[in-house]
Amino acid sequence: MERVLKELFGLDSFRPKQKEIITSILEGKNTLGILPTGSGKSLCYQIPALVLEGTTIVISPLISLMQDQVEALLENNIEAAYINSNMTAKNQAVVEARLRNGELKILYVAPERFNNRTFLNILEQINVPLVAFDEAHCISKWGHDFRPSYQEVIPIIEEKLPNADYIALTATATEDVEENIIELLSINKENIFKTSVKRDNLKLSVDLTFQREQFILKYIAEHKNTPGIIYVSTRKDAEKLGGFLYDNDIDNVIYHAGLKKSEREYNQNAFVSGQKNIIVATNAFGMGIDKRNIRFIIHYNLPGDIESYYQEIGRAGRDGQLSECILLSNSRDVMLQQFFIERSNATEEQKENMRLKLERMIQYNKTTKCLSSFIIKYFNPDEYVENCGMCSNCQREDKTIDITEESKHIIGLINTISLPVEKTIQVLRGEQAENIIHTELPEHPYFGKLSRYQPSDVHHIIDELVMSGYLHLSNDMLSVPLLGNEILEGKTKMHSVPFRRQFKELVNVSTDTSFNETLYQALIEKRHELAKNKGVDEESIFTDVSLREFAKKMPTTKKDMMHITGMGNYKLKHYSPHFMEIIEKYKESRKEENVSFY
Repeated sequence: MERVLKELFGLDSFRPKQKEIITSILEGKNTLGILPTGSGKSLCYQIPALVLEGTTIVISPLISLMQDQVEALLENNIEAAYINSNMTAKNQAVVEARLRNGELKILYVAPERFNNRTFLNILEQINVPLVAFDEAHCISKWGHDFRPSYQEVIPIIEEKLPNADYIALTATATEDVEENIIELLSINKENIFKTSVKRDNLKLSVDLTFQREQFILKYIAEHKNTPGIIYVSTRKDAEKLGGFLYDNDIDNVIYHAGLKKSEREYNQNAFVSGQKNIIVATNAFGMGIDKRNIRFIIHYNLPGDIESYYQEIGRAGRDGQLSECILLSNSRDVMLQQFFIERSNATEEQKENMRLKLERMIQYNKTTKCLSSFIIKYFNPDEYVENCGMCSNCQREDKTIDITEESKHIIGLINTISLPVEKTIQVLRGEQAENIIHTELPEHPYFGKLSRYQPSDVHHIIDELVMSGYLHLSNDMLSVPLLGNEILEGKTKMHSVPFRRQFKELVNVSTDTSFNETLYQALIEKRHELAKNKGVDEESIFTDVSLREFAKKMPTTKKDMMHITGMGNYKLKHYSPHFMEIIEKYKESRKEENVSFY
């Protein structure tokens, strides 16, 4: 393994998790690798392909991506090829003959190639030890770039290549995408290898300027001769912004799917080679581009989801040097993304998922928390995060509100007992809720310490502490890391941006404003029953966050339901009636026990 790495790729050592992934594959285990953009995912299947007997098949989503990979392998004297729809029948036949004769170690194809009878006949005649799914998030219906053809190919491979092992690789997999991939490819959890999405050399910024063009002009003027990508959402914006920059004496090229193939290739090569420093592009550009010195990436428009945004900013700073990633946007961008969702060919269930992803992207655009921590928590809610100290939010000058004393109360409570976020808020506010009063929590020294604060205010402070590394949130349970003791011991002060406070005395908090565990469990059981009957994932019906909100707000009308996080027309029509029935029954049972809800 190390010999191949050195002799064929000229590298002295593996990057994090590469060796573990390769070892897992060589041991004959289906494997999933989730590694950041630019971390060397391709080596994770290329080295096993060279060690194993036979031809490894790599399923790739883009023609340009497979072409770039093959060119790089040929430069290292590795027998590799691709078959795609842009090739002539004659050239395809040449590659197929080499495949049949066992002359190829690696072959790249699009998933649609598995619908070709000639190709399938060849596969049945040769030894294929490994099938690699590159950009594996395309497999999952919950992924930001779901491609049905990626999923449809799996039963064909199982039938035609029953002895082949699988490796799936991606940089962008949320928990639900990860679960979907390992289920579809029969991957055991012990064969999942991932590293943090954190990139220490990327400085993240959000700028809400209304003068986006002028911002870009000024930025480029201050960073002359610096390679960078400016991403836009539409072809029209690419043409318009590229022309605007050219009119202002800034040389650039544009890239979008509407250009002729020859023009796209010329513009891409001009940027990658360094002939041009600026490229204005839609998301059609970037996948597989290995330009290591990209110093900035500016998003002119709001992307549709954090996965896309992370994948695109991941193209900056691959040489490890500090690079900037700046997000610009306006209200029109949200409407544009909503339009893209409604016009897509996705099912209503998938559209609902896309709407939720857009909501999280909007939250990123508006958050006052550490931007790096926000992205890390999006992909892995259980990962411990610390304030990055260099993003635009960490460096805000309006963090003038001293929340040190409030932070001490929160950390002090969690230091003695680990609680979920909602229950932490209830205890600190001294709420007389059903799930509190029948426990020993009202006797706790920190009970009611923040009684004058609204739940949203306490939640805000908890979020600040989590994103700064003074609290850790895993599986919805709070705990105190070592760093948290610095607050308790008075070594560190905590400041926040201004947030709304309520200093009125707290009187009997009615249970309908508090999270109710009894109702919550009933809702979970109903969700499990529905998921089993409909053959869908439980989280696709309603997330745990939504069910907790049900248990807190107890909505019993469709109008009330529309205010629940993640609610859309499909869920409102098909799922919410089942849960409203549970809530109504619960309320009736409590009325009979003379408990007032109003």
